[in-house]
Amino acid sequence: MTRSQTAAHRESRRLEVLEAWARQSGIRLERLDLGQQWAVYAALQATAHIGRLPGLRRVVGYLLAHSGMDLGTQVIAAVVGVSSRAVRSAQALTPTEMLHSVRNPVGGHRQPKLKPEQAGPLAKFLVEHPRAQVDETLAFIKDEFATEVDRVTLRRFIERFGLGCLKGERIADRPLFSAAPSGEEPSS
Repeated sequence: MTRSQTAAHRESRRLEVLEAWARQSGIRLERLDLGQQWAVYAALQATAHIGRLPGLRRVVGYLLAHSGMDLGTQVIAAVVGVSSRAVRSAQALTPTEMLHSVRNPVGGHRQPKLKPEQAGPLAKFLVEHPRAQVDETLAFIKDEFATEVDRVTLRRFIERFGLGCLKGERIADRPLFSAAPSGEEPSS
């Protein structure tokens, strides 16, 4: 193969990979200039080689975020396979903090505000106060467990531990315990 044939082959391969990625991720490829497309292609090739190693994928995202290519968090998130929020969080780290987070990853999700061992005292409260309103239940949780939760978090906790049966047939009528999706955001 001559140099021009090799360059043409490399260009067609780049376009093929980028178009497939753009279709899959919902990113409009025409919004990226040629330099940005090459940076994304290189990152896609690197992440394909890395596989599912999350620490290294985060490093690729961090490097893209600080590459000066102005790719945007949505594009970087699509390349690395994380959320835009995760990219923004990583982007705010110093290189030392990023290295520390890769070396010492925090496993799983953050700790829940309500713990399984608190289901018993909450069940006792619900039995002793069958007519307690949601606000009263939230106040009990705040006083008893020294934590504030919202209605959505309380509803999910009650569903997870099957405490809804303690409120009898009135459950379906109350917005806290209904199965209909809530417009409220969960506690952080």
